[in-house]
This record gives sequence, structure tokens and C-alpha cells, in this order.
Amino acid sequence: MSVLLRYLNLVASVIGLLLMLWPTVVLAQTTSDAANANTASRTSRLVDSSSADSHVQSTRNDLIEVIARPIPDDKLSILLTNVSEADGKLESRLNELQPSESPREVSLLWLSRVELAVLKSELFAEGSGDGVASAAEAVKVAEAALLALPAEGIARAEVLRLLAEAHLRQGDARSAAAVLRESASVAPTGSDSNSSAESARALRVRVALSAGDMETAEQMLHSVYGSDPSVTNAGVGMDLVRLRYLLAQKDEEAIADWLEIIRERHGANAKDRADTIVTQTRLQSGMDSATPPGDGSDPRLWIADAMYYLRRGQSMQAALHFAKAAVSDDVARRSVDSAMKAAAILSRQSNAKAAIELLRRISQRHPKSTSSADALLQAATIGQAAGPTTASDADIEAMLIQIANQWPESQSAFAATRWRMAWAERQSKWLEAAKISVQFANVHWVNESTADSVRAQAIQAWAKAWIHQPSPDVIASMHQAFQEHDASEIVRRTHADLTVFIAETSDSLWSELQKETSDGFFQQLASFRQNQTDVIEASPPAGVNDALAMRLEMDVVQNPIRRVDIGRYLLSLPSDGNFPTDMQRAGWLIWAGQRDAAESLIATELQRTPSNADEWCRRAATSYAVSHSKSDQRHAARWWKRLADGLPQGDPSWHAAMIGWIKSVAASGEPDKAKASAKMILLTIPPTDRMTRDAYERLSEQ
Repeated sequence: MSVLLRYLNLVASVIGLLLMLWPTVVLAQTTSDAANANTASRTSRLVDSSSADSHVQSTRNDLIEVIARPIPDDKLSILLTNVSEADGKLESRLNELQPSESPREVSLLWLSRVELAVLKSELFAEGSGDGVASAAEAVKVAEAALLALPAEGIARAEVLRLLAEAHLRQGDARSAAAVLRESASVAPTGSDSNSSAESARALRVRVALSAGDMETAEQMLHSVYGSDPSVTNAGVGMDLVRLRYLLAQKDEEAIADWLEIIRERHGANAKDRADTIVTQTRLQSGMDSATPPGDGSDPRLWIADAMYYLRRGQSMQAALHFAKAAVSDDVARRSVDSAMKAAAILSRQSNAKAAIELLRRISQRHPKSTSSADALLQAATIGQAAGPTTASDADIEAMLIQIANQWPESQSAFAATRWRMAWAERQSKWLEAAKISVQFANVHWVNESTADSVRAQAIQAWAKAWIHQPSPDVIASMHQAFQEHDASEIVRRTHADLTVFIAETSDSLWSELQKETSDGFFQQLASFRQNQTDVIEASPPAGVNDALAMRLEMDVVQNPIRRVDIGRYLLSLPSDGNFPTDMQRAGWLIWAGQRDAAESLIATELQRTPSNADEWCRRAATSYAVSHSKSDQRHAARWWKRLADGLPQGDPSWHAAMIGWIKSVAASGEPDKAKASAKMILLTIPPTDRMTRDAYERLSEQ
């Protein structure tokens, strides 16, 4: 009982939301007529052919299409104009012919006129004012055709069938029955006799239904379908007649089941025609669009109604009916699909808040269905597009986290986690983005279709976090994040790869994890960083070159003897976007022993971009300064001095350059000069901060 109460409460709350929207629906419908009238005058014709035959055929095809899938009133008016023009061309051709000249052509022309007239009447709901008026016109055309046609023949039999159809649509069941009796005497024989017989039988059932004789209609249908209609192989015409019988019975579940059978038997076109019949019949019977779904109301019929309104251009009506279906449907996939369709319409109509609320409630109505994750992801997407007045960043993030936690195996969880990562990176929250990347470990790391993608994404995310904050804290966060999921082999291997990639070789987990690195690049990198090999032959993963260069440059500072091997390796890496920069290459050329090339590159850049002189001088000085070679130290001293000469004397950056110069002077073999220089600066241009002063004092005492 408690489950039922919870369901009723949910239904009531969502219905309340829908009823709040109803004034908007009424307003939208009320104000659309004038707009449609203006649009009709500007819209191009549905068909435009210089050939009368092709114009008639195109118009006929348009009629058949629109009968199955109704269109907005402005476009319908264009089609009706085309029907009138096509009929006018047929009538003109008939006036040009003498019956004795070409009786076959005359028959075909009359048949085309009658068919167009009857098809035109089918554009409107049976029993509606427009439908009755159009059917009356079709009756006149058909009766005129009968006067002009031979007493026997296929054309007369077909016109009689169409006349019976027109009488039915006019609401005259007695005349329709009389015409059917007459048509039996001129029924054609041949290959089409079976289909003609079924058409006639279908019309007789409809005559009984129109006359209110349900018992006769039921007996005739039973003679066709027997005790199990679902297995009887009847034509689409008869199946649509049985649909009309079920509509008269008002058994919504049976109607909805039969709609699905029609789709299975005859395809989407027949199903669309059936949906249109259902909705038009329900509207004619007084169905109130504003009324919430009642007990026993089948949601599949609300979906049919929604599609009808959508095709008619009545968007808010469609949204309302999709929402009704979503609220009342116990089939999760279908319920969510309806909610998503309603939400898409509402968001386009600037009602994003209602769209989000509907999606959130429906997703919780089906908590075990992964399709609910799709609904909540759409809610987050709509919220972000609508802006903070509709959904704050916190609201959107809460939805994304809920998706990942409640439906972790869904593709929407995968997308939500990617979204959170991208969001964090856009806000420069690099470490947060890296931590989020490991959340894929719950499911997607062990999924063959996504494992490589999420692994590569995690490696890139942690590389970015470390680039922006190359500190032990980032490495510690990495270890903690991965150790929570290390039971998975791929997760542990990725943890090992990242450790040998960005951690110090002195890291406490280095030795343990080094044994579990991936084959190829990461194993070779581990050996290279430990000075066990001189080269790395395997290519690095995509998107990590900047982090790789930064890591190896830091290794050079800690172990200058590796500068040649590291310089050569970094120079061998292929270009990747903005990697490497000319400034990076200049330093690596120096390490690799290609000093002339480096100096030439630096001189060219200094001349080309003198505003960047400080950066180029600093890059050259630091690159030479890591070497123990006195020659390199003399080069470093020269670049330090050039850098200092371009800076304001006494400025902190000037003092940093002078300290670098003094160190390089001492390392180049002139310690006395270095000491004297340090003492002179302390006397003449003393620094104001204690750390810099202490550095000078140490240099003056060496």
C-alpha cells in the first residue's frame, strides 16, 4: 500500500506541474491562428510542376502522407490549394475530351478526381465539420463520375467504393450501405478481386460501426479474425477498421496493444496512420487535453496524441501529452523517452525549469533503469544551456554526481564524469579534474570498449595537474586516489605508469610499482630515468609531451650528468601542436652538445622578438648552468650577465640574475672574482630581503 501511495503522490506532484503549464498551452494555441495565416501567405508551394500529370501525382502523394502524418494549418492550406488546382486540371482535361474519343482516359480522369476528393476528406477527423463538408464535396464528384462512366468495369466499381467511403465520412451510413450493395453487382474479377473483396468487407464493418450496430460489426470482425486477432494475417485496411471498432469500445489497453500489432504487421507508415485515427477520434469524442491521466488511461495513447500535436505544430500540446505519458507509464524506457521529448519541447519554449523538474522526477520514478540516467543527463544539459537563473553550477554538478553514483554502468555516467572533468579543467581546478578521472575505475576501466579511453584520459589529467602544480602534494593525492581502486589490474597498472612518469625516483612506491608498469614506453621510461638505458624507443602516449619534457628537465637539474641523453631524447620527440617551443629546443640543443645550433637559434629569436630577451637569456643561462663543464659555466655567466644588464639594478629579478652570474663565475674557475663580486654587491646594492642577502653572504665566503 505504501508503494502505491508513493506512486500516487509522485503522479499528483507531476500533474500539478503540468497543470501549471496549461495556461501557457491555451495562450500558445489561441495566438497561433493569426501567425499561421501570415505564414501561409509566405510559404512556398508543396509541389510545383509544369506537368499536369506530375502535379496530380505529387498532390496525391502529399495527401496520402498528410493523412498519416497531419501538418500545421498553414501548410495544410497550401495542400488544399494544390488539391483544388489538381482537380481543376483534371476537369479541364475532361472538358477537352469527347467520351467516344478515349473512354479509357476519361475513366481514369474521373477516377483520379474522385480519389483526390475522397483523400481530401480524409485529411480531417471523421465526423468533424470540415470532414463532413469535404466528404459532401466528394459525394458530388463521385456521383458525377458515375453518370459519365460505363455501367460496368473496374473504374465504376472503384468509384462506387470511394463513394461509399465518402458517404461514411459524411455520416450517412444508410447511403453507404446502399452503394456497397450496388458495387457488389459490378465487382471486378481478376488478380485484384481478393483485395477488392477485403476493401468492401472493411467498408461494411465501418457502415455497421457508423450506424451504431456494434453486434453486427463484431460478428463480421470475428469472421475475419476469429478468436485471436493478433495471429490473423489481415490487410492494413481491415486492421485499421478493427482499430475503429476498439475505439468505439473505448478499451484503451486493447487499442494500444492493437497499435503495436499494426506496427509489427505493416510498418511505421501504417502505425502513424493508426495513431492519427486514434487521436482524431479521441478529440471528436470530447477528450480534454487539460485533464490529467485518469485511472486505466494507457500511456501509449498519450504518446500517439503527442505525436499528432507535434506534427500539427502545436508544440505545447505535444509537450503536455508527452509529460502525461511519462507520468503514467510503468515501462521505464518508454516513460523516460516521453519525458525527454516533453523536456526538449519545453526547453525550446523557454520553459527550461519545468523541463528539468519533469526529467528529475521521472528519473527517480524509475531508479533502477539506466535510461533514467539519460533523463537526468538531459536535465543537466538543459540547465547549463538555460543559465544560472534556472540551474546553478551546484545544481548541475549535483545531477552529474548523482548519475555517476546511481547508474555507474550507464553511458550517461561515463558522459557525466567526462563533463565534470572538463568543467573542472575550464575552472583551472586541475587536481580536482585528475581525481575525478579515477572515478571511472568503478566500471569503465574494466569495460573493454572504454578502458583504453578512460586510462588515457586519466594519464593526461594527472599529467596536467602535475604540470600546474609540480609538488609532492599532487603525487600524494595521486597515490591516494588510485589506491582506493587498485584491486583492478588496469587501475593498478595505470597507477604504476603515472608513478614512473611524474613522481621522483626516490618516491616510496617507485620500486614497488615499477614492476607493474605497462610494456613499452613506461617500462623504457622507468629504465631511462634510472640511468639504466640511454634511449627510449617506444612512443609516449598522446597529449603528455609537455609533462614528459618538464619531468625530464627536472631530472637534469637533479642529475646533470644525464643532460646529454635527455637533451637528445627530447629533441627526437615529434612535434605535437605547440610542442616543442623554440625556447625548449634551445635548451635541449645546449644539453645535447649542439651549442652552435643553440646559439644561432637564440640570436635569431633575440633579433626577431627583442621583447622576449629576458626569457631567452634566462633559458640559455639555466641550460648552460646545469653542466659541470667550465666552458659551459662561462657561457652561463655570459648569459646571466646579459640578463642582469637588461634589468633594473637592485630589482629582485636583477639580484636573481646576479646570483646566477656569481655562481657560474665561481664554477668556471674564478672563485676569487665571484667572492669579490658578492661582497661588492652587499656593500653597494644590498638586497632588502633576508634570503637574498644570505645567498650573497654565502657566495662571498666560499
